[in-house]
Amino acid sequence: MFETWEELEESIKDCKKCKLCQTRQNIVFGVGNKNAEIMFIGEGPRSR
Repeated sequence: MFETWEELEESIKDCKKCKLCQTRQNIVFGVGNKNAEIMFIGEGPRSR
């Protein structure tokens, strides 16, 4: 596990654990309250 949000963010920059890495342009780590009780995690819309 990660001790800080910064460690987690750094670890995803070069992630290749799924096929999304083949087409991604940017990684958007997110915004909002990092102490929220609920987080929504997902893939953003693709540009065409």
